[in-house]
Amino acid sequence: MSEVVRKYELIYIHPGNLPSEDVETVDETLNGTLEKMAGELLHREDWGVRALAYPVKKHAEGRYILLRLACSADCLKEIERRFKITESVIKFLSIRLADDFVQEVIPEEVVEEGTEEVAKEASEEAPKEERVEEAREEGEATVEEASDEVEAVSKSDDAEDKNPGEE
Repeated sequence: MSEVVRKYELIYIHPGNLPSEDVETVDETLNGTLEKMAGELLHREDWGVRALAYPVKKHAEGRYILLRLACSADCLKEIERRFKITESVIKFLSIRLADDFVQEVIPEEVVEEGTEEVAKEASEEAPKEERVEEAREEGEATVEEASDEVEAVSKSDDAEDKNPGEE
């Protein structure tokens, strides 16, 4: 009876101050487990060091690694077991992907075009910001004028209320 191979997504976090050698050691262990149990590493992304939402094992920053795997359930259990006993992995999460999941590859041309569009939009935004600042300056003058008018009206109301009770 052969084991069913499924696709999984696994994200794990190293402490932010962990040396690169220790990160490579965890990767070697992971790859060794995959080879031993007939699994396959489909994709690996290193998201870098980021601030954690809350301290995890007294660490404020963590290095995020995202993996996509094709392996059996037993292989995934073994990887998770190793992560639990490894001190250099402070947190991990694995999910099963849909059976028809296909890893999308974004061509480099699209990425470069997207970067140019963002830069172009940022350059177009500068004049709008200047207009907003001008409007704020005008709005402040209007607020000052309005506050002067309110003071004048309140002084005239005070003068009329010197004899309370009379109408």
